[in-house]
Amino acid sequence: MVRTPKDPVGRNAAEVAQSRALRSQSYRDARAEYERIRALREVSPIAAHLRERRFELGLTQAEVAKAAGTSHSAVSRLEKGTHIPQLLTLQRIAAVLDEELLVCFQRTVDGEVEHELAAVA
Repeated sequence: MVRTPKDPVGRNAAEVAQSRALRSQSYRDARAEYERIRALREVSPIAAHLRERRFELGLTQAEVAKAAGTSHSAVSRLEKGTHIPQLLTLQRIAAVLDEELLVCFQRTVDGEVEHELAAVA
């Protein structure tokens, strides 16, 4: 079998990603955004999740804010991990992102961790 220079067989994931990055600005932008989301996940998993979901849906912060009935700055602060919104606001933002907000209660009984999940109504 003769391999052409464009044949991906035998290349590792890093090489394939590098070649995509060289061809596509949108790929580079998406990759950079996911890097920022991964870093944010260390600081605030909620902020990272909301930012990632908004990015997946192709929505701007302003669009999410308007649909959720809150301000653009509130969504921006939430996605930076510097703001904890009221539960009702977080529920409305989750609905805009086509998700349901759940609350988890956790306790340890006899060394076993127990979780109780409940939807925010």
